[in-house]
Formats: sequence, structure tokens, C-alpha cells
Amino acid sequence: MTIEMLDRALMSLYSHVNKNSRRLTHLVVALLPLLVLLVGSCKTTQLPPAYSGNAGPEQLRAALFPDRANFHGAHYYPAAGYVSQAQTFIAGQPQSLMMLSQQEIGYLFGKPTLHRQDADAEVWQYKAGSCVVDFYFYNQDGSRGQSQLSYIDFRMKDELIPGSKPRQQPISVHERSDCLHDVMSRDSFSSIPT
Repeated sequence: MTIEMLDRALMSLYSHVNKNSRRLTHLVVALLPLLVLLVGSCKTTQLPPAYSGNAGPEQLRAALFPDRANFHGAHYYPAAGYVSQAQTFIAGQPQSLMMLSQQEIGYLFGKPTLHRQDADAEVWQYKAGSCVVDFYFYNQDGSRGQSQLSYIDFRMKDELIPGSKPRQQPISVHERSDCLHDVMSRDSFSSIPT
């Protein structure tokens, strides 16, 4: 009895699909671009195959900003999709920040909350509700914006309260990731520092 009902249901479905195959084909063709957009917009911390986790700074830069190969000079700014993808990757892999230049930090974080010159170091500070991050750059080759990131200082909210006890344990990778995510999504995000 159930086999006969299943057989009738499948035959009915086959008949319906057969009668409406043209409509179904049009529907699939119309929805395919939407499906591609939905799948393509999924956030991931993965980078294109051009970057393997143990590659050097140049490979990381090429993977984060692949459109840079087509543009030269100071007027380059990466496409918004590449910036978003790079931000997601960097928030998930905070240790990779050390391979980036001053210009690339600007692409990812925008204008710093505080910008200061300390002797031979340039310091960019970014604040979010949960933390403060300082990026230290030492200009070694004289070209503006190309200084390599030399040091990063993370301070969590509990450390920012005057009179608070010093932190007993180092900041975890998870806390750094959360902090970077908060800094990159802060309301005051604006374009690259000048």
C-alpha cells in the first residue's frame, strides 16, 4: 500500500515537473545569480589559495589585496570587498598583523583615534568600547606609509580603569581577535589615515 502511494506521488511529481519544466528552468535560471551572491557573501576567515599560512609578508599582502597588482602609486585604495575580507581574516588571525605595512593597517582600520610621534616611532591608537590598540611603526626606509608594523600593544577595558590592578595573564588570542573586530567595526571608522 505505501509503495503504491509513493509510486503515485512520484509519478504525479514527475508529471508536474514534465508539464512545467519550462517554468522551472526559468525559475532556476532567474534564482541562480541570487544563489551565487548569497554563497559568495558568506563571511569566512579564509584567504584565496594565493596565500598559504606559512608564506611571507608579500604573499599575505597579495592575498589580502589582490587588486593591488593592477594599480601602482599612492592613489591605490583596495576594493571594499577586499577590505572586508581582509578585516575578517585579520580579526581571526591577529598574529598576521605583524606582516603588514602602515598603509595596509590604514586600509583595515581607517584613521586612528590618536596619532602621535614618539622619537623615531609613529604610533596609531584605535579605541573601541572593549579595548585600545596601539600600532607602532618605525620609519626605516624614508618612504611614507610603507613602514612595517613593529609592535602592537593591546589593552583591555579592565586595564583602562584608573587604579585597576595589573593584568595577571597575557591577553589571549581570542581577546585580541574580539578587540580587533570591535576596533574595525567602531562607529568612527573612516578612510585611510593621511
